[in-house]
Amino acid sequence: MRTRAVVSVLGCCLIALFITMICSSVAQAAIEETVLYSFAGGASDGMLPVGGLVADASGNLYGATGAGGGYGNCSPFGETCGVVFELAPGANNSWTETVLYTFTGRQDGGEPLAGLTIDSKGNLYGTTAVGGEHGLGTVFEVSPNGDGSWTESVLYSFSGGSDGSYPQSTPAIRNGVIYGMTYAGGGNSCLGAPSGCGVIYQLTPGQSGWTESVLYRFTNGADGAFPYANVVFDPYGNLYGTTTQGGYLQGNCAPYGCGNVFQLFHGKSGWTLNTLHSFTYDTDGSSPFGGLLFDSKGNLYGTASGGGGGYSGTVFELEYAGKGTGSGSWSFNLLYSFSGPDGQAPESGLVSHGNMFFGTTYGGGSGSGCLFGAPCGTVFMLTSSGKGWEETVLHSFSANGDGVNPESGVIVGKMLSTARPTPVDSTATALFTPSPHSSRPDCPRDNRFERKMISLTILRFLVFSEASPQ
Repeated sequence: MRTRAVVSVLGCCLIALFITMICSSVAQAAIEETVLYSFAGGASDGMLPVGGLVADASGNLYGATGAGGGYGNCSPFGETCGVVFELAPGANNSWTETVLYTFTGRQDGGEPLAGLTIDSKGNLYGTTAVGGEHGLGTVFEVSPNGDGSWTESVLYSFSGGSDGSYPQSTPAIRNGVIYGMTYAGGGNSCLGAPSGCGVIYQLTPGQSGWTESVLYRFTNGADGAFPYANVVFDPYGNLYGTTTQGGYLQGNCAPYGCGNVFQLFHGKSGWTLNTLHSFTYDTDGSSPFGGLLFDSKGNLYGTASGGGGGYSGTVFELEYAGKGTGSGSWSFNLLYSFSGPDGQAPESGLVSHGNMFFGTTYGGGSGSGCLFGAPCGTVFMLTSSGKGWEETVLHSFSANGDGVNPESGVIVGKMLSTARPTPVDSTATALFTPSPHSSRPDCPRDNRFERKMISLTILRFLVFSEASPQ
């Protein structure tokens, strides 16, 4: 079982900036790195950021760190409990970090291991894996007060029974209602986890606060188990997501399963879970950790972290053919199989821009210096050529200060670039991606956990789509 956990490592966090110019006609990669911010840890700053980033309309970036701050109540070993932070852009490519809230690990929660969601008023929403009234995680809101200060409010504390426990996915908001998944809990004994295989939940606001409703409890059968990713919605209110285990329980997937893609259909009689695809490892992949992406036609795209023809993970499409209400058939299409030098183990979802997909892989690439000298992961681009999909590695991480082993995806924002002459109708797109591990040699590793959350690196790429020369 793969679980996210936070380790106690101080002073090993940085945010760095890379810029890569990529023409649509010529693949070129000139990478320039600038450090945006270095986390200091300790009582007044965060460390060990894990989840992805979110941006507001002014270009400020928001995220959370799984540790740091002055409260050491988040484990028997005294790990600190994390912070919510803002990075604000300034003059001359400068960035300023502000800690918006420091978790205590008590009623307010601790160890936020997922990204944040922002609403139209600038309120931030997230989850903590521990803490709260029962110590099993929370859903929280951090809101601006208008005077530069921020206030944290716990919207719900999980009890670990039928309502779920240890949430590690980013919450989604639809029509003022919060939706998400918990990694465990639900009340069904599951592969040695007596509290259950996880749930899909809904939080509804009311006069007396927020009320949780469990929409579905996973059983580790064909429905899946242990979800990490955030959920997405189609226009008809149906919910979609992935599970890391369950699904197909035979062959290379026995006994725990290789995970699946599911739909939670919202009908007149309530919510019904439909499995859209169960991974079998050999050709289609296994263990999807990342979320899903819709296109304008209602097709879904995502990544699987293992399996496939190169045994290093895949990028896939689920093509929709239905009535336009979410009911209908879905066909699995393999878009790309990783083999190692081009990336290995994609654990994040995808973002799109034009005919391109962008994402990260936890391992692989051309870098080196990670465990046993292995490569340290990539940022990649998939481009549709009309005859298939071509992959380009935009950056390979190495143990040289740029971060290693990215687990979160990228976010995209358009920006005006004067870095070089461009023809009319050209655009530039900035991609920011967190890399949750440090490559500094003075950062110790803790082998108690399979995932070592050590640092955050932000990559920024400028991707130019150019008009054809006249």
